[in-house]
Amino acid sequence: MRFIADMMLGRLARWLRLYGHDTLYGVEDDDEIIQVALQEGRIILTRDSCLAGRAKKLGAEVILLSSNSLGGQVRELKGLGIDFPELFPASARCPKCNGPIKRVSKEKIRGRVPEVVYWKYDEFYVCTKCGQIYWPGRQWGEMVKMDRRLRD
Repeated sequence: MRFIADMMLGRLARWLRLYGHDTLYGVEDDDEIIQVALQEGRIILTRDSCLAGRAKKLGAEVILLSSNSLGGQVRELKGLGIDFPELFPASARCPKCNGPIKRVSKEKIRGRVPEVVYWKYDEFYVCTKCGQIYWPGRQWGEMVKMDRRLRD
């Protein structure tokens, strides 16, 4: 499934990317959201009933969410059969730009991360689109904790 999330759903969009879902975010204009959804076969995620109604009339697939919280939104999507697989860096998408993430050798990131990070970790991932580098450090640990809360 490919999604496009409206501007009210930034946190959800980042988490969908972490779960490996191709999710566009950052398009501010409702007409453009509808156009992109129709052209690219994306499902519109929104809390805006006016946008949802207009999009449906034009033939776009829409999920109208009612919850304002990330946990509630994830529960709604799970209830519709959207998969939330185990968090794993190699299957995630970049939470910043939506690009695919791939594992890279430690040698390839030398000089691109702080020295302390380079020597402390052996596992690195890079976004193939924006070049952002990720490693299973403290921030990844916090995401895993949040993932557990979302699963409960």
